[in-house]
Amino acid sequence: MSETIIGKRTVLGVLNDADTQKIKSFSFGGIGFDSKTFPMLAGFIDRGKIKVDDSGSDGSAAYDYKTNTIILGFTWTLDYVKEALILHECTHALYDVVSTKMSTAVSESIAYIVQCQYLLVKRGDGKRLTSPNKAKDLVFELAWNLAAKIQKGEKPESSEKTALQEAVSKHPFYMGKSAGDAGFDGV
Repeated sequence: MSETIIGKRTVLGVLNDADTQKIKSFSFGGIGFDSKTFPMLAGFIDRGKIKVDDSGSDGSAAYDYKTNTIILGFTWTLDYVKEALILHECTHALYDVVSTKMSTAVSESIAYIVQCQYLLVKRGDGKRLTSPNKAKDLVFELAWNLAAKIQKGEKPESSEKTALQEAVSKHPFYMGKSAGDAGFDGV
């Protein structure tokens, strides 16, 4: 594991960005989300309770709840897509801080909606996140549609939320483990 000041500052910069606070609150699967909790997460990172490992170079990101580490496959961001990916992983970290019990499908659904909301705030209602993999792209499409509704102040239908959870369960990263516990055990 390699934590650098640059990677840590990158994550803190995204968490403290004024546009991050424009992500609207919502509820999914009985779990609430509020972007106003991101500054609290920044404090956990500042104090070293959550680490930032930026030693990778593959462009990916993850959150490891066992080691309380945000893992970045990059050191700094050059675009909003990477910043949105950071917020996706920070969303998982938030729920780990407070030991929230939820399924992987709910956790990922919430994180994808946050990720898409951030891009909507930053870029407007333009081009959504996409993937050449159909299962991954369906998750982006459904999360984008939910994020757009939430940003407009509309309430998503329960059928739309169910569709996103089902899409997450067919996503190659989560297939076979989407119904299981997300594992958030506290920091």
